[in-house]
Amino acid sequence: MKIHLVDYQDGLDARYGNSPSPFGSLWLVWTESGIEQLVFQDRGETDPFRVFPRLDKARCFNRDDAGAATFVQTLFSRPARENPQESSLTLSAQGTVFQRRVWQALLSIPFARVTTYQQVASAIDQPKAVRAVASAIGANPVAWLLPCHRVIRSNGELGGYRWGLPRKQQMLDWERSVSA
Repeated sequence: MKIHLVDYQDGLDARYGNSPSPFGSLWLVWTESGIEQLVFQDRGETDPFRVFPRLDKARCFNRDDAGAATFVQTLFSRPARENPQESSLTLSAQGTVFQRRVWQALLSIPFARVTTYQQVASAIDQPKAVRAVASAIGANPVAWLLPCHRVIRSNGELGGYRWGLPRKQQMLDWERSVSA
């Protein structure tokens, strides 16, 4: 099974929740059409509109920490030789057409492997758009599931990561350890 990126559906009622993960506490927002956002908790924030500033306040949101914990447990409790990102997940991430092309390219990066910003730009037939690709990667609203942590600089350095380079390195190390 694969992770699928589908068109975002505006206005659906949503659930959100907080759960621990191997990479720290995270927050999820999901609807019947898929996971809309996954962010790592940097502070003790509990207000969803502060955790997810892009949320439409006109929508109905119901807190469901148990649902978030079930999702996280399913995602990270795979046998070591099985790809823990292979699951029947649907992502309904809101973004521009260009961002969605970049995010789709991220889904093709093999588990426990890295690629460069330049290679992602070439993969979407925009080899001169490295900075725009880097911006689209940085705007990824579904951390870890759209594996932006697998993109590094051409010189081999980690580059940036919205939730810090130590977490990015931890993710890469974890993927290598479960795929060994």
